[in-house]
Amino acid sequence: MDQTDTIPYSVLGFDNGKYLQIQKDHILDRIDKFREGKLYLEIGGKFMYDAHAARVLPGFDPEVKLQIFNSMKNLIEIMFCVNANDIRFNRQLKNSAEKYTDATLRMVKELEEKTGVKPKIIINLCDRELSGIVLSYEKIAQEMGYQTFKRYKIDGYPDDTSRVLSEEGYGYDDHIPTSKKLILVMGAASNSGKMSTCLGQIYLDKQKGETSGYAKYETFPIWSLPIGHPVNLAYEAATADIGDYNVIDTYHEIAYGKRSVNYNRDVEAFEIIKKMTESFLEPSNYMSSYRSPTDMGINYAGNAISNDQVVCVASLEEIRRRRGWYMEIFNRSEGDKDWIKKCENLEIQALKYIREKGYNPEYRLLK
Repeated sequence: MDQTDTIPYSVLGFDNGKYLQIQKDHILDRIDKFREGKLYLEIGGKFMYDAHAARVLPGFDPEVKLQIFNSMKNLIEIMFCVNANDIRFNRQLKNSAEKYTDATLRMVKELEEKTGVKPKIIINLCDRELSGIVLSYEKIAQEMGYQTFKRYKIDGYPDDTSRVLSEEGYGYDDHIPTSKKLILVMGAASNSGKMSTCLGQIYLDKQKGETSGYAKYETFPIWSLPIGHPVNLAYEAATADIGDYNVIDTYHEIAYGKRSVNYNRDVEAFEIIKKMTESFLEPSNYMSSYRSPTDMGINYAGNAISNDQVVCVASLEEIRRRRGWYMEIFNRSEGDKDWIKKCENLEIQALKYIREKGYNPEYRLLK
């Protein structure tokens, strides 16, 4: 946790108390939908301290997720996902020189301290022949007392569903034993394999005669805001280094006649979920009712925005902050100039949205 990553706003635009209650209520409701089995709940964004959310939503408590789940601690287990490629290439998780391996193991230890639950470490996107650095990481984690499990690259993922849902796909991965009703699946950063871990577990659970389902605790993008809203644009800026981008959830629009915003990888993965549902899950499994990527999510941050101008201006400032961060990384020869260009384009879009709304882009959030 680094509290210097947040900003001491004196003007707020987000009702944290309202958000905490409505988000918790909907999580408990989703657990109840899988009352005959267990729920794998993917945690989008940072879990213990979501500084990005606190910066773009002034009033958001960066520890609110931790508070929600500590109140239902008896229900949960935790899986912590890391990316084997990020281990090998030392992905920068923040603007510091800390190694990916050190950063992720520090996160796991802190997660255990904050929740009282010992996480299982899941190494995703492994090659069939593991590299030495990945094996070394696994050994260090085990010496620290953590169980580790490996999941492997699948040729044709996610489009080749027949291969994904086979012994050469999810069937080749380690099955991770669980016993609680709610399994929180989180990771070091985006692209850590959280959704794939959930879906792979459902496949392997079914083979063992166990019932399970999937949902996602999401914060960004906020589905109920326009795709060009600065809050959603700031999410794109935050993930420019991995190429994520916001899209209209066309599944949701077709099913319900309503516009909803999601992001590319969730929409791409939804086809796998539908094929899984159709191929081997029981019709009574609540996952069978999902008609869109938005249906999978539990995301009520939009309901707690109390001042739109404030969050728009905060998000504009966040896009500028990200651009500066990427410039520092690029100047260390560790980044890509395209990340900077992406933020410059997002800043233009955010300014246009703010001005069209009649808001003041120079509105001061620190009085």
